[in-house]
Amino acid sequence: LKPGDARVPAPIIDKRTGQVLVIKDNGLEGAVVADSEGLPIASFFLGDYDEDDIAAASAAILLISDSKLKEAGKGGLKQASIEGEDGYMIVAPLGKEFVLTVIAPKTSKSGIVLAAVRAINRKLSL
Repeated sequence: LKPGDARVPAPIIDKRTGQVLVIKDNGLEGAVVADSEGLPIASFFLGDYDEDDIAAASAAILLISDSKLKEAGKGGLKQASIEGEDGYMIVAPLGKEFVLTVIAPKTSKSGIVLAAVRAINRKLSL
């Protein structure tokens, strides 16, 4: 077994403490927890991703989407799904001060990925 093998769980590691926060692999290619300023706190990636860019973009997506939903009278953001040609990202608030972003290939089942997002959110419950 080696990293990236579907049977090897992918951890999210808190950079401040080195503590493994999540050990789960539901077909995700990566995940990052960032603060509201877009600074990465914990992450794992199975591919070549720029953690800092994804964290910063995720915080911006969360801030803008949440603001516009509230302006439209639709309440706060629960999650945003961004679909690309070869996969997608789901951005979700994690508590009041953090954002969780997961990256999945297009072959992933959306229900499984959404369940992973909910499980990570519950486990971290910041």
